Order: sequence, then structure tokens, then C-alpha cells
Amino acid sequence: MTGHTPTRRRVLRSGVALGVGGLTLAGPVAANPGKGDERGNGRAFGRVYANDVLWRTHAVKTLDERPDPEDRIYFLHDGEGAIVDNDDASDDQQSPFVSESAPGDRDWNGGKWTHFAAEVTDIDAFNADAPLTNADAVLDKPYIEVTLGRPGFGPPNYFICPLNGRA
Repeated sequence: MTGHTPTRRRVLRSGVALGVGGLTLAGPVAANPGKGDERGNGRAFGRVYANDVLWRTHAVKTLDERPDPEDRIYFLHDGEGAIVDNDDASDDQQSPFVSESAPGDRDWNGGKWTHFAAEVTDIDAFNADAPLTNADAVLDKPYIEVTLGRPGFGPPNYFICPLNGRA
């Protein structure tokens, strides 16, 4: 989205999907794995912000096509990796993932995700606002360019990953 500021309307009208890459679930979906095997069951847990709350999650499976209905998840990155891995980014951002909904919301669909890449183009502006903990915060920032699909190193385009408790 070069040359103009991304808006929520542009993101919602976006209909172009990027190809699904061959990724395994263990690493990319749990890009910020937190404590890893938290319950001794071998699952790698990740973290997702939704409605200003940090949730635990784990990948269940990838999907071949866009789910309908869907939950939208935004992956904050700097063009090279997850924003939380950038040494210059604020430590207040505990997860690169931000969801538009969570359990208990009317529009929650159980974690059937459509992935949107949210590239942070100005780390200093990001740091002034961090942490970004809800979808409106991600969509309203002029220094974040949002596009449908993963950036090449993020989670798959479509996947199931339930939110299963507050982190």
C-alpha cells in the first residue's frame, strides 16, 4: 500500500489473497511462543492480543482456503521478522499478533483465522504507541501498512488457532 495511508475500509475491502506457503505450524504460528510447553502436553503456545487482553493460543491446523465466517488476525512485523524480534522495538509489545475479536464477542468464530500482514514502517512511532493491543489500534496507525496474507515469514494465510485462556 504505497503512496497512501491504509485505512480500515481499504483493509476490509481488500480481496486479493497471497499464495499459501509451505509452513509448518510449530514455528511460524507460534512466532512468540511464550513459555512453550505450558501444561506438559507438548503444545507450543503463542500469544495474541484481542480487545486489550493478552490470550494464550496454539495452532491446530492450516486451512486450504479462506474460512467463512472468519476471524481476522494482524501480524505486526518490520519487513524482516516479527516486530517483537526487532531489537529497537518496544518490549511493551508482548505479541506480534492482534485479533479483531475474542471469545465472548458476537463476531468470534472460534479462531478460524484469516491472516493480515501489518508492517510497521516507523519503529519510533510504534514505540511511542506500544503496546498495540486491539485491531482498531493496528488499523488506525499511519505507520502500519496492512495487506491480506502473510509477509513470507509469518503464519499461514488461513489456519485454526483457538484462544484458550488469558496469558
